[in-house]
Amino acid sequence: MTSSSFRVQVVVDLLKKHEIKNIIFSPGSRNAPLVIGFNSDDYFEIKVIVDERAAAFYALGIAQQTNNPVVICSTSGSAVLNYAPAIVEAYYQKIPLIIITADRPPEWVDHGEGQSMRQYKVYENYIAKSYNLPMLDHPDALWQTGVMINEAVHIANNNSKPVHINFPFREPLYKTVEKATKTQKKIIHHQLTKSINKDDLIVLQKRFSKSPKKMIICGSLKPNKGLNEQLKLFKKDPSVVVLTETTSNIYDEEFISCIDRTLERINNKNFYPELVITIGNSIISKKIKKILRKNNPSEHWHIESTNRAQDVFSSLTNFIPLEPLDFFSDFINNCPPNLNSNFKKIWHKEFIISEENHQKFLTNCNWSDLKAHQLIYSFLKINDINVQMGNSSSVRYVQLFPHLKNINYYSNRGVSGIDGSSSTAIGAATASSKETILITGDLSFIYDQNAMWNNDLPKNLKIFVINNQGGGIFNIIPGPKSTPHAKKHFETSHNLSLKQIAATFKINYKKVDTELEATTILKDIHNSDQIEIVEFFTGNSKNEDVLNAYFSVIRNN
Repeated sequence: MTSSSFRVQVVVDLLKKHEIKNIIFSPGSRNAPLVIGFNSDDYFEIKVIVDERAAAFYALGIAQQTNNPVVICSTSGSAVLNYAPAIVEAYYQKIPLIIITADRPPEWVDHGEGQSMRQYKVYENYIAKSYNLPMLDHPDALWQTGVMINEAVHIANNNSKPVHINFPFREPLYKTVEKATKTQKKIIHHQLTKSINKDDLIVLQKRFSKSPKKMIICGSLKPNKGLNEQLKLFKKDPSVVVLTETTSNIYDEEFISCIDRTLERINNKNFYPELVITIGNSIISKKIKKILRKNNPSEHWHIESTNRAQDVFSSLTNFIPLEPLDFFSDFINNCPPNLNSNFKKIWHKEFIISEENHQKFLTNCNWSDLKAHQLIYSFLKINDINVQMGNSSSVRYVQLFPHLKNINYYSNRGVSGIDGSSSTAIGAATASSKETILITGDLSFIYDQNAMWNNDLPKNLKIFVINNQGGGIFNIIPGPKSTPHAKKHFETSHNLSLKQIAATFKINYKKVDTELEATTILKDIHNSDQIEIVEFFTGNSKNEDVLNAYFSVIRNN
């Protein structure tokens, strides 16, 4: 049996033809025709998650791992707005989502009908395109529906952006028929290959080769072995230094992988680049932003396949709207190294000293956020896994440790909110055969606890919560502590029990209060084939004092 709605039959048919498999529903009534339609075909992998915010981040995690669009489908009204945080995150991360929102008939909007509001274009500022499907089952309306669905899938796939399909329904909603009879043709939208003009390429190559102080900064990127190999070719050039963050998923022993702690040792203009190339999305390090905004490079090129020019250092001179791999594949040829430069050498020297001081400090480091992250890092070194990172202090602490070659790192750095980190990790773990480790903070974990309101939690997920009893980031960054409102309005101290949260969802839970306990439990966790939550309780530690002492040692000669 399937829905009697011809429009639903067309949508189900076309999404199957486009090989869109994952459909994430949240319960309601207005979307009943879609529930009936998709459940009539075993092709689709259907999941029901009650909380729309958690459902949307869960879908984001699946799309992140599969690089294919995932459908999220809600009932009408305020449920639609609960998708917004994940949609804006997907927009800035360039992750494809297809949002289908059921709606009341247009004539009843703004006339007191329950669960009705203005839904068309409700996400307008952070999606690639909105569609409002026609209300009729007339042949022309079904043709128009087919054109819209084909276009929506094309945009989600080729632009890696969310698209919104608003789907108004009149009652009856639950009427069925034995078999679907309405289909539409799959329309293929061909994507053209882009390349830079040869004359422009030659000009850029000459300017690049001439400069003695060049820096390539890698922001958030999907794992890409081809791009990684292209960037390794710059190792032959002593005038080029490559800076990476874990979320760039770019690795080489000669790249500067711990930006913030290396920058603690940078204090004169000899280290400031003349030419900067940025690739990828958001950059985590506030320190590199501060330095380059104050000491603008003469040239800044940003390379990203998008329509928006990202000018993160307020110094942009060239925007190249290409995939970085496509650009560097052409660019690296005819770029002779500047052999008279020592720019890479002086940077690498400070990086090595920072690593030595890093190890020296951690040898005698007291129990704290930093020590907990060190122990987690040691755990990660023996595994081939995916790492998901919560925002605020979690993702920043991870940047203090050298990148691990066999690990893919992910974090919701599109908008960098604390909401959705757990939901994203659960969705990602569901879509991956690898073990997935989520490193997150207590507030982020508590805020997204509905992520675990899920009947099929993946067993390949381990959640490490650093519980410093509030927003520890606000003790680290300058400003919040200088106000009398820090405890209540910024740190958000709490006495909530993570153990009880774990028990609510029947998840294995362990708590550690010391380095010895952490070492023992992490060994046990390594052999576990169940989802686990490990709480590293550091609320009694002076975490800001430990971190300040750490950076003081990093600066020592």
